[in-house]
Amino acid sequence: MRVEVLQPISYCFGVTKAIDAALKIKEEHPNNNVYFFGDLVHNKNVIDYFKDKGIEVRSFNEENAFDQLAKFFKEDIVIFSAHGHNKKYEDFLNKRGVKFFDTTCVKVKRILNLIETSDREIIYIGKRKHPETFASLSYSSHIYLYEYGSSFDFSKLKTDDPIVLNQSTLSFIELKQIFDDIQKTLPKATIYDEICGAARIRQENVLGLKDKFDLIVVVGDAKSSNTTKLFEISKKHNVNSTTIMVDNVEEIKKLDLSKFKSAVLTSGTSAPLVIIKQIEDYLRTL
Repeated sequence: MRVEVLQPISYCFGVTKAIDAALKIKEEHPNNNVYFFGDLVHNKNVIDYFKDKGIEVRSFNEENAFDQLAKFFKEDIVIFSAHGHNKKYEDFLNKRGVKFFDTTCVKVKRILNLIETSDREIIYIGKRKHPETFASLSYSSHIYLYEYGSSFDFSKLKTDDPIVLNQSTLSFIELKQIFDDIQKTLPKATIYDEICGAARIRQENVLGLKDKFDLIVVVGDAKSSNTTKLFEISKKHNVNSTTIMVDNVEEIKKLDLSKFKSAVLTSGTSAPLVIIKQIEDYLRTL
């Protein structure tokens, strides 16, 4: 099979920085229990890699977050994920004397800073259960969720000039439609297009394929928002190609790909390069 790889591929800057930071933290605290509070990034392969390094994930949700934080001891080390987190978690750990580190992506930090420092009402577009959305909503008392895939009740706003922000890993195509809808209803709204640059480039790349390949392989975890958006965009806009999403080479080996003569690989921003290379090498044998 003829195989090409779309660039950029594998980790974005934010994921690389978070992974490097976690490795350094563990290296500097070899005798401490080190935990991720939630997944560092949304990729099982990365989490399994860190598990082998001795870093465990402490899972939580909106309802039990503080109960889970209360389980950490003074000698434990806590690493907050690249998706951002509620700042009250830091206050809670400080009071308990638990050391923690923040690996929030710089792009997400920019969004959180805009939310925290704005005195205007905020419309935030995001997936309700995504950790980035969860974190963002905690940074303001005058922020309203425009749930991705749903309609928004504009009557809840007290003013007609809100700022509009969004989860960084959504589809830039669908966001454009939402922005247009908001602008029609609220002409005075200030819209910040905060899509992650690395995610946008990959989305634009799959749009540019124009059915040039029989098979489009999106590598990444189904929990990853930017990966699933990449898959959805490719599937919708490359109708004469077959688009699949796989997380590892064992998944793709289970599929009958005998009818395909050409394939192109792309990936979400948290897919390890070693996994992508394994999939590429396997496809070249077909």
